[in-house]
Amino acid sequence: MSTDFSTSAGAKIREFEGETPLQVMARQVDHPPTAMTAIERFPYYDTFPFAWYWAAYSDDLAPGEVRPLRYLARDLVLWRDEEGTAHVMDAYCPHLGANLALGGRVDGCHLVCPYHWWEWDGDGRNAHIPYSERTNKKARVHTYPTVERNGFVLFWYHPDPDQAPLWEVPQLDEYATDDWTGYFPTEWRVRCPWQELAENGPDFIHLKTVHGAATVPEVEEIAYEGWTGRIRAKVDFATPRGPQPGRIDTDSWGPGVGLARFTGIIDTVFFAGTTPIDWEWTLSVKAYKVRKLGPDAEALAKTQRVGDALIADLRKQMAEDNVIFDNKVHHPTPALIDTDGPILPFRRWAERFYDRGRPAASGLRPSPER
Repeated sequence: MSTDFSTSAGAKIREFEGETPLQVMARQVDHPPTAMTAIERFPYYDTFPFAWYWAAYSDDLAPGEVRPLRYLARDLVLWRDEEGTAHVMDAYCPHLGANLALGGRVDGCHLVCPYHWWEWDGDGRNAHIPYSERTNKKARVHTYPTVERNGFVLFWYHPDPDQAPLWEVPQLDEYATDDWTGYFPTEWRVRCPWQELAENGPDFIHLKTVHGAATVPEVEEIAYEGWTGRIRAKVDFATPRGPQPGRIDTDSWGPGVGLARFTGIIDTVFFAGTTPIDWEWTLSVKAYKVRKLGPDAEALAKTQRVGDALIADLRKQMAEDNVIFDNKVHHPTPALIDTDGPILPFRRWAERFYDRGRPAASGLRPSPER
């Protein structure tokens, strides 16, 4: 059974009583994936965008730890030196090609290759060769500028290895006070590029049609300036007690890092990290925090219950989105109407992060099969 509801523009959209069709599919989990490749589905995705990308949770990387990563269709090594500084580098030793992440070890502020024990400093320079009094001054491991913000290790990628970071990710107040809980970490592997995930932001109609929101959000502002984007919106959250008024306010710092603030039921934030794994898969990390309802045990227990329920609903929404993400295609000239969200302004903003004129940007991109 269904009824109709009105958008802010007065148009009617069908409303289902109970679950939407995509909610049903998401709950079944095993929806069939498309057999199309990413290059067939997203022809624009011929280079990875330059950005700050998520590598790890800071608390999970101990001093002296070495970890292999597979991001941006390449093998990387993540390590923390004994002074506490995190580093992200290409994984292969310039000497004879061993993977530094597999058996490599930290000695002070150097990463030691497992093959011949050549040592590399945090800038990728050869610092010591155990069977020589000399070092190889020409040999370098490519390193990625690495910072820690809001409890995360982030690394900067640009196809021009000499390009310094073009913007910074701010340290946010919600992550530096005891007024908020620790992280509720979640992550997904999604079969589409970051741009398809981020396009959900200005597509506010889908909150009703896919996720069953009580109403279509009232968007107050959508702005894309420089390397940042922001959306400010009023929304009615669907709850067992009926619609509850609230807000969703989001900020983005390039393709890889974002923050969403939810207010109205209980103050909640999530940090979003979006990192390409390869051309087919993207890692979507969302780490949630909830504002504590008070310092005493009863208030903290209530915070946990309400936070668990809200985060479970947000996780469910991501599963519903993934039914779309895993199977959609990209239309370069979509058939839009005036009551759609500002999809095209978002796409113009997204395009600035692709350095398409540089051969290194797409050198690893597989060619389409003929």
